[in-house]
Amino acid sequence: MGKKVLYLECKTGAAGDMLMGALYGLLTEDNKKIFLEKMNSLWEGVTVTAEEKTQKGIGGIQMRVRVQGTEEDELVCEHTHEDGHSCGKHEHPHEHGHDHEHHHEHGHNHEHHHDHEHHHEHGHDHEHHHDHEHRHEHSHHHHTSYPEILKRIGALPMSEQVRQDAAEIYRQIGEAESKVHQTTMEQIHFHEVGSLDALVDVTGSCLAIEMLGADEILASPVCVGNGTVRCAHGVLPVPAPATAEIIKGMPVYFSESDGELLTPTGAAVLKYFVKEFTRELALKIENIGYGMGTREFENPSFVRAFLGIVEGD
Repeated sequence: MGKKVLYLECKTGAAGDMLMGALYGLLTEDNKKIFLEKMNSLWEGVTVTAEEKTQKGIGGIQMRVRVQGTEEDELVCEHTHEDGHSCGKHEHPHEHGHDHEHHHEHGHNHEHHHDHEHHHEHGHDHEHHHDHEHRHEHSHHHHTSYPEILKRIGALPMSEQVRQDAAEIYRQIGEAESKVHQTTMEQIHFHEVGSLDALVDVTGSCLAIEMLGADEILASPVCVGNGTVRCAHGVLPVPAPATAEIIKGMPVYFSESDGELLTPTGAAVLKYFVKEFTRELALKIENIGYGMGTREFENPSFVRAFLGIVEGD
């Protein structure tokens, strides 16, 4: 009969929300409803919507995550140094695009959450700005640690497979962040809103992959962007430090134009699920999904997902 294969094309980077949008786009209409019902029943005050968006004439799905009515941009690391300076927020612009401006307030982290605004996702433009910043208002001083995030994942009313996949993805991010900051995972903290936003992206991607039931997941080499991004600590090269740690062993390349296209969340999801990174798309395509970023850039920025059959044993 052949194998059902999922192929993720990341020629313009990848962020958590972009991946979730592309995967959502592959679901049947009935499963899309089930997906949104499940995602909107996980956390009080957190809403997930799938909105149609067009970038430069190309249409796709933009996943919007709102926490108490506020949109966030991806994980914002708030590791606090001994001198009390926190590091943080990436601003990322663009979700990519991160522009990290990370403002991090802290720290990098990028994780960026980016999400970048992700508008990303991308778009680099990074200027993400994530809004973060803000975010806070309501969540300015509420921080979430990695152990707390893992505890939340373990309590999700999802299958054991989804919980396990989400926890492993977060462990990859946590290990990268702790290495970059030369600290332990227990000392890495994130803004409450940012951590929930990223948790939704990771959980949603894991749920969609489970619902698609692919026998194998492949992806193209990943474009990380190029140039530098600004943050509270100065100017950092792309890929950002945490992302660079996560992509070890993955085939990646730089873009011709500057901008941060790959976020830590996007990198971690890809590294965990993808069996092989290849430029060969040797399958009979049955469906295609486009996951758009929230930012507008010179060129369209999206993750494109192909679902099809590979004939053979």
